Amino acid sequence: MKLLGYFRSLAARFFHRSRMEAELDEELRAHIQHRADDLESSGLDRAEAEQRARIEFGGRERFKEEVRESLGGNFIETLIQDLRFSLRLLRKTPGFTLVAIFTLALAIGANAVVFGILNGMILRPLNVPQAESLYGIEHGNEHNMWESYPDYVDLRDRNRSFEDVAGFSIDQVGLDSGDNPVRAWVEVVTGNYFDALGVHPHLGRFLHASDEHGPNSAPYIVLSHAYWHTHFQDDRGVVGRIVRLNKHPFTIVGVAPPDFRGPTALGPLDFFVSIVNQDQIEGRYTLDARATHSLFMTFGHLKPGVNPQQAAADLNSIGAYIEKTYPQDHGTTTFVLARTGLYGNLFGGPVRAFVTGLMLLAGLILLAACANLGSLFGARASDRSREVALRLALGARRTRFCANC
Repeated sequence: MKLLGYFRSLAARFFHRSRMEAELDEELRAHIQHRADDLESSGLDRAEAEQRARIEFGGRERFKEEVRESLGGNFIETLIQDLRFSLRLLRKTPGFTLVAIFTLALAIGANAVVFGILNGMILRPLNVPQAESLYGIEHGNEHNMWESYPDYVDLRDRNRSFEDVAGFSIDQVGLDSGDNPVRAWVEVVTGNYFDALGVHPHLGRFLHASDEHGPNSAPYIVLSHAYWHTHFQDDRGVVGRIVRLNKHPFTIVGVAPPDFRGPTALGPLDFFVSIVNQDQIEGRYTLDARATHSLFMTFGHLKPGVNPQQAAADLNSIGAYIEKTYPQDHGTTTFVLARTGLYGNLFGGPVRAFVTGLMLLAGLILLAACANLGSLFGARASDRSREVALRLALGARRTRFCANC
């Protein structure tokens, strides 16, 4: 309440500034007149008495500022005056203004771009529930998460550490929605992909494991929110519409929530389809080939109370079973767990090093810009030395003057 009262008093003084200024001028004039009367009574003529009184009184503007501050400050008025004065100075020296603005724009722009990359790839968490327990399954000897579909099924069904294990791959397809056919990026997912992540659709429904009944048995599409917005203009009647992927009919069944990027930060794709329709999407069917890597990444949420080391040991026991059962398709199979956001250790380390280098470079650019601006202001201040001396002699405070340099 005290703070509110203070701001109310500031506003009242600002909006009644002309009346307060008139009263303050009248008060100062009265003081000078009283002193002139005393000097006139001592034998000086009136004109000389008034002149000496004004000299003895000193700078009126300085006293007016002191009075304003004693009444609670004049922040708003001072700010407006400083802005007006600064704009006049900038308009007076257009060359200096353009150089300063260009220098600041270059430094701020570089830092904004780098921070956008840092925020998008490292700082911003994945838009999935309980992202802290989400891990990718990585081959320890290869530092990648590629997996064959039969091995994925063994990992999904035999592990005791994950709530569920899902996977996906990435491909590019031709999409014909009735207008001009376009090329689009598709995420080819296992049927339990959305259920394993624990997300809910923005519109319609998601794909589920119950949709899969063999090759080409789930001709359904889930659109990303961004693709729905840009290509279907947020049409809520899009659910149920039939489009063609690589000339095969698919039914749109839902729209993903805004900002959903799946388990990675590598960028949003356009839509999602089931991996059992791999033949129609990729022109091949490798889901029964244990030696062929069909999945770009496998991942899942750890069960409560299970840490990554325990989960890795559990997965390695499954790896030993796979090696023993299918020796013709496998060498040594070891697993480690890695964060999914930057695709584990394969991209995570290099990307973090790259972004760190960019941050250092942007910081150096900002420091160089500040040094250049400091040199410009120093040269400008030396050119205004006579103006500075005159303003200080008239009673300008150093803090107020430096704010306008």
